[in-house]
Amino acid sequence: MDDINMNEPEKISESLQYLKELICGDESLDCPKDDRFLLKFLRARKYKADAAFKTVQKYFKARQSYPAVFSDFSPSGMLYDTIMRENKLLAVSSKRDALGRAVLLVKTGAWDASICTLDEFTRACLVLAEWLLLDEEVQKRGIACVFDYKGLGLHHLTQFTPFAVQRLVHVVQDCYPLRVKAVYVVNSPPIFDMLFALAKTFLKSKLIQRVQLFGADLAKLHDVVPDDVIPEEAGGTHESYDYDKLENDLLSHSDYFEEVNRYGYGKESTHC
Repeated sequence: MDDINMNEPEKISESLQYLKELICGDESLDCPKDDRFLLKFLRARKYKADAAFKTVQKYFKARQSYPAVFSDFSPSGMLYDTIMRENKLLAVSSKRDALGRAVLLVKTGAWDASICTLDEFTRACLVLAEWLLLDEEVQKRGIACVFDYKGLGLHHLTQFTPFAVQRLVHVVQDCYPLRVKAVYVVNSPPIFDMLFALAKTFLKSKLIQRVQLFGADLAKLHDVVPDDVIPEEAGGTHESYDYDKLENDLLSHSDYFEEVNRYGYGKESTHC
């Protein structure tokens, strides 16, 4: 479950200390130094401080480089009513899968630029990822993602440009301490093949191997994810998902988002 051979407190402490020293060596970066914030980066990189440090740098560089996504990066800034409650484009299962992983539903095919911009949709996805990473079990076990492409059409391809796809893959794969352990793709029309071919040019082979294509056979989802991220037409309960509870859970961590938003590159330094 946790990282191999890293159950010894002394070694974890040594890795944390070394990571803090590396961060202090980057005078242009203002970064939280508390153990809780840094441990998620160490866990994602198997307690290798050098690799964790590079991820920390990429994390804050992404925040600086993509202001359209990371401005107002908080639960209150994610267009919750529009994206979540009204259109049900995203959901986090209230349960874990059989391997103890968090499960995120992303209804990409149901998204449309008339609902929100792609940047706003991306922001909502990443706010959920950031919130999930506050849970140590999520840091250790990772997440499983269900991508529903029902409704995907040519109009989506005008939005998912090579730059947009590369940016999204880069942020999730390289900049976030998020361990994506499984990707389940459902309701994928033929046009999905074009989008997936583009994404594969940026995805690491390890993540590509974790992608499972279910097609229209949503019944198979019952074997791998909880019912609340499966539509009722396939025997699930997603339509009655409790979006009020999720919103309250997110808003209860608003202080964390406000705190981290104060840090980064180009911010007023409270350096070591």
